[in-house]
Amino acid sequence: MGWRFHRGLSIIPGVKLNLSKGGVSSTVGVRGAGVNIGRHGVTTDAGIPGTGLSYREKMGRHGSWMGIVTVVAGLGLWAFNHQSKIEKWLGGHQPAPAATATATAAAPAPHVAHVSSAADSVIAAATPAQGARYVRRNNSDLRAVPSASSPAIAKEARGAAVTLLAVDGAWSKVSAGGRTGWMRSSVLGTEAP
Repeated sequence: MGWRFHRGLSIIPGVKLNLSKGGVSSTVGVRGAGVNIGRHGVTTDAGIPGTGLSYREKMGRHGSWMGIVTVVAGLGLWAFNHQSKIEKWLGGHQPAPAATATATAAAPAPHVAHVSSAADSVIAAATPAQGARYVRRNNSDLRAVPSASSPAIAKEARGAAVTLLAVDGAWSKVSAGGRTGWMRSSVLGTEAP
């Protein structure tokens, strides 16, 4: 038995430079599926990591298509198992949507990240109104924008008086307790309960 030497250097993820007594070669692929290019030709390797089961085929011989199929299958399996890692490596993180703001008289709600186009159309179509209204349902939500998915900025008790500012069908813009926001028109009445 003679001396042996082998050293693998990772150049970039998926590409290794192999140094050995027999020469220099490079391997492209991942653990379990790769292509080795060296002075003896091109060899495909595919296996199931941790099992000891693998398949190796030298390219250029009759029937070498099997090596290509196993490498492609191995790479596909690896990609499926490491999808989040691949997305992170390729920079697949999508930036958060830019905050949209609709200018209303006194609707602060700086914590609302996104206003839907449906809410925008309700705000734009609201008809100015005046008068007192009373909350008919306990713990009714006062929302920053006219949308059921918008976070509540306050809860109003049954019988609480609010000042009506604008109306658009299902939503009413009101002022309550120093806050301005939107409530469902169905929870408001003209008489105190």
